[in-house]
Amino acid sequence: MEVRLLVSKWCPVCPQAEAVWAEVARRRALDYAVLDIADPAGRALVAGLRIRTVPAIVVDGKLTAVGVQSLGDALKMVSEAA
Repeated sequence: MEVRLLVSKWCPVCPQAEAVWAEVARRRALDYAVLDIADPAGRALVAGLRIRTVPAIVVDGKLTAVGVQSLGDALKMVSEAA
């Protein structure tokens, strides 16, 4: 499963999302990466999926959620997508 967390340096809640998803990646076998929307890979994903807010979670190429999830919600999201 591929999980991409889209963030921005100016986003005040993105560090919280990064902490939650880092823990999810520690607990589950994921292809996980954090992409800044200012970097080329992040910009490409934002443009392709028409994402308008961060943090945003993309699972297997599909926008799955925006905002900061609780650890329980994030783990559930990964389980349901598997």
